[in-house]
Amino acid sequence: MQKLLFKRNYFIFLQIFYNIIINIYLQNVFCQKSENILNNYSTTLNKPNIILLITDDQDKELGSMDFMPKTLKIFNNKGVEFLHGLVSTPICCPSRSSILTGKYVHNHNVMTNSQNCSSIEWRNIHEKKTFLNLLKKKGGYKTSYFGKYLNEYDGSYIPEGIDHFVGLIKNSRFYNYTLNINGKKIRHGDDYKKDYLTDKIINETINFIDNHINNENNVPFLSVLAFPAPHGPEDSAPQYSSMFEGILSHRTSSWNYAPNPDKQWILQRTGKMEPIHVVFTDLLHRKRLQTLQSVDSGIEKLVQKLRELDQLQNTFIIYTSDHGYHLGQFGLVKGKNMPFEFDIKVPFYIRGPGIIRNVKMNNIVSNIDIAPTILNIAGLEIDKEMDGTSFLPLILKNNRKKKVYDNQKQNITLLYSEEKSNWRHTLLIERGKMLKLKKIKDRFLKQKEIFNKKVIFDKACNFEEYHNSCLPGQKWKCIKNKNTNKWTIIKCKDFIEINNECICDNKNTSKKEKEIYNIRDKRYIDKNIVSIMNPYILEILSNWEIEFIKEHFLNHNSWHQGIIEIKKKRNTLSSANNYSLNNVSYSDAIINKESIPELAIDVLCLTVNSIYCESQINFKIKKLKKKLLKIRETKKKWKNMIKCNCSFIFQNYNDTKLRTEKMKHHLHYNDNLTILPDIYLAKNYLGNKNFSSSLGQFYSMYKNLTEGKTKKGQYNSCNVPQMNCFTHDSTHWKTEPLWPDNYGKFCFCQNTNNNTYWCLRTYNETHNFLYCEFITGFISYYDINKDPSQLSNIVYSLDINILEQLSTQLQLLKNCKGINQCEHYSSKYWYLPLDNKEKIDKNSSYKV
Repeated sequence: MQKLLFKRNYFIFLQIFYNIIINIYLQNVFCQKSENILNNYSTTLNKPNIILLITDDQDKELGSMDFMPKTLKIFNNKGVEFLHGLVSTPICCPSRSSILTGKYVHNHNVMTNSQNCSSIEWRNIHEKKTFLNLLKKKGGYKTSYFGKYLNEYDGSYIPEGIDHFVGLIKNSRFYNYTLNINGKKIRHGDDYKKDYLTDKIINETINFIDNHINNENNVPFLSVLAFPAPHGPEDSAPQYSSMFEGILSHRTSSWNYAPNPDKQWILQRTGKMEPIHVVFTDLLHRKRLQTLQSVDSGIEKLVQKLRELDQLQNTFIIYTSDHGYHLGQFGLVKGKNMPFEFDIKVPFYIRGPGIIRNVKMNNIVSNIDIAPTILNIAGLEIDKEMDGTSFLPLILKNNRKKKVYDNQKQNITLLYSEEKSNWRHTLLIERGKMLKLKKIKDRFLKQKEIFNKKVIFDKACNFEEYHNSCLPGQKWKCIKNKNTNKWTIIKCKDFIEINNECICDNKNTSKKEKEIYNIRDKRYIDKNIVSIMNPYILEILSNWEIEFIKEHFLNHNSWHQGIIEIKKKRNTLSSANNYSLNNVSYSDAIINKESIPELAIDVLCLTVNSIYCESQINFKIKKLKKKLLKIRETKKKWKNMIKCNCSFIFQNYNDTKLRTEKMKHHLHYNDNLTILPDIYLAKNYLGNKNFSSSLGQFYSMYKNLTEGKTKKGQYNSCNVPQMNCFTHDSTHWKTEPLWPDNYGKFCFCQNTNNNTYWCLRTYNETHNFLYCEFITGFISYYDINKDPSQLSNIVYSLDINILEQLSTQLQLLKNCKGINQCEHYSSKYWYLPLDNKEKIDKNSSYKV
């Protein structure tokens, strides 16, 4: 009996012992770091191939990826998208240098697209330590590079670390370019089938991979594909030249949002775009999307080739751009260089063996992380001089936690890896060379004194034009509260296009609602009605304050958007009779295609003193009279069509909170002031800062007629002091769709020398903000959780202690060198000494 029990227990013991050994082994395997896992993978099997795809100037915020369905399918179904893929600098050559070296700008010293871009210093120091060179020398990879290298690359040499080189000389072009093909310069023309650069890059890459797999199948390869799209001159392939007409996805919340007195110097001096600029940005957006179609099809073709060669499952593919782009955001016609999301956020995707699939991640990853990640994939030790780090631990399957969040509404899965808690919270965004600035407190107090709303009102309201009691033609009136010594800004009645009486059907309205119609006659307002309207009144006044400040800046500052007149008479595609304000909107509305040529001429003639315009003066006077008549007719028509939404006033009538609110002052009647239909305000009423969307129904109809500005600083030449300005005309684009000759030539200024800055871009579970310091001493802070489009600089809401903390962290990151310093100062516990990193106080009180 005992022997039987012993035999049974013996087998049970062996089974238990076996399970223990297996569990220990599995724990050891799955607890290894990603570096060790890939090292083991690389030594026991063939190392994975690596492909890096880089577009030029591709935006994320303007929606360009929505028009690349093939690429999205390839990465979304089999890979990971980083929702906060950012670049450390929104400039071409500096960003590409960061991609190659894994370093911040202040460490590779390529500050602009000219100075030190592909210079002797770059070649002798930094180019020797690119991921291309390290993979070739230490990783045993066959390296290849196709397309744009650096803006100032002159083709006189093959960059170190590249086995097979098909490099573009100088900046992006689609036709009529020169390539350095393994040391031989070859000129290309304008034949689409032979010369279109995007297709050339794809075809050359496929040929390289095909030959490599057939001849050196046991050697892993690295290929970098640097496309010219969607960079200028935005030449699309012929088969795509008619696509995307009417697509306006670039018109985001910040589109044509100008002027911006609360932002840096250039945006304080940039007004709304002229109508011709609006036409240009729409067409440019269309052409950019067209160029990306060749990239989209090319990537599909490349992936299919990898699948045919049985290499797709053994290949990592990364897709990104060197920086984002803006098209009309904050009134800037086009360009990059800004620290806002539209310029620093880029598409960022990765797929490959062992990577989680169909996942979107919120962690901040950057261009400085690409080089360390590629080294990590290749099983190499990451160079400690690199400032970035590998994001591979975030996305490997065996590193993820059990807790998975599935958002079915957006059909995405957000995964949180073991490494997420240690991942960076902040990225340094920098443009230009560092200079020593005054203490942050001194800069803040000076800026607060200059840009404080009270100070602005005190200065502006001293102008005599705002003192009168709303004379004919007067738009604004300043009223000073003697008790609070503060100004209240009131818009005069003639500039508020609101009907004097509601045209409502009284048959089906309640007794309470009917009392509203005759408030003007009865000269009283029910207290409950006052209580309901109180928050809307406050918001109207606040909105007026913002509008007043913007118009004051427009009327008393110089501006740098301009029009240049062509010195010859142009034919128009439509007659003057077909042109009216009913067809053309000077702000946000879509401009009628038939009106564009005539519109362009109108803008030119009204803003430029030229021989052509002088010869047409009589015609213009007649035309303007017709416009004025049509405006008056349109006003009357709109007034007659208005049906007041009488239930609007009562929609919150049963809300107990609003019903219990009591107005502190009686509303007084003033015949010269109008606010809402039959609602009048006290002179000393002060508003909050929130814009009331509920008032849109009253204001939207009249926006185009009431907005106006004084156009100053417009030049016949396109040279403006301290500004980088450019012209555009019909000679710029050589492929369809073209810029018609009769649209004219115009000037725009997209950047300035004093737009040098250093910023903290922070994203974590509690904070999401952009904090910047400019070389001028200017400071800005945007809460992106509350203000995703960065419309309002709320730096004045910060406590001075918090501001000093932010400035201190920024100073540390501006001077960091190497992965240890830069990652520590980017972490949640940046304020701890570097050598005491592990002694973390979990109850830290650092808050923003």
